[in-house]
Amino acid sequence: MDESFTSDDSIDIGDNIRTPDEVKREALQQDTRTEYEKQIEEAINLSSMEFREKEIKNKKFEEEIIANYYKVSNERKEQFREFLFDLGKLIRFDNETKEIYEIIEPIIDSYCNQFIENCELDEVTYERIFKGLKGIRTNPKNIELLKKILICNIYNG
Repeated sequence: MDESFTSDDSIDIGDNIRTPDEVKREALQQDTRTEYEKQIEEAINLSSMEFREKEIKNKKFEEEIIANYYKVSNERKEQFREFLFDLGKLIRFDNETKEIYEIIEPIIDSYCNQFIENCELDEVTYERIFKGLKGIRTNPKNIELLKKILICNIYNG
């Protein structure tokens, strides 16, 4: 028994179709604003756009400043990494080196974090630091770099 659909079979689909929606007509209302009100709205829109543009520009500028700060700080820290490591090994055994380290480490940290570009020291402290560093095995460029930061202030009073 083959029960296939034939064209003789009629299906009543009239009850399942929804009636079409009613056609609506809408008309735009006339713009009843005065010319002054239109100009104010346009000025507000322009001002908002200018504000957003300036905000984006300022945000990009801030991001550049911050990125540059981190770049310079990391470069400076890398310059002093080896030197501070060499001193760190010695401060456990040598009190004079430990005292020198306690003087210059905060100065180097301030330089690396860009709080200062150089530090003026009195002549006695300056001489003590560099006389003490002469006996330390480290790269001579580290001492020269430190000399660029530490400046001897000779007082002629």
